[in-house]
Amino acid sequence: MIVRGLMVGAAFALAACGTGVGRSFDDPAVQRLFNMPTPQYYATIKIANQVAQNCASYAYDSILEAELNERRNEVGRGSLSAISLRNAIESETDVSERSFMAKHGVEMTGSDLCPAGDAETLEDSAVSALLIPV
Repeated sequence: MIVRGLMVGAAFALAACGTGVGRSFDDPAVQRLFNMPTPQYYATIKIANQVAQNCASYAYDSILEAELNERRNEVGRGSLSAISLRNAIESETDVSERSFMAKHGVEMTGSDLCPAGDAETLEDSAVSALLIPV
């Protein structure tokens, strides 16, 4: 009985770690992500992923990304539509990354992106929707 209780408690703890304190789909920043054109959406999720990889203060919310992708696929703007937009996505990603770097005075690789993540979080930007404070 005690072992079962510990196992259930451990399962809840692991579930909490997996989902973190991510945002709900109804959050305004998440809705901005959902409503973005496909190239801008993919550029934004790449930037958020890079911030999380280069800052120990944030984790990337892959669960939210999967939910967004599923819902965007339902309306024709998810990963299924991205294949035909590859060139537009690459161009938008390049522009968005340069804009992000200029805005925050950072490099995307090899630098600490925590201050940029903090600024995006304070702005409640679309990038911040995919960042979970650790």
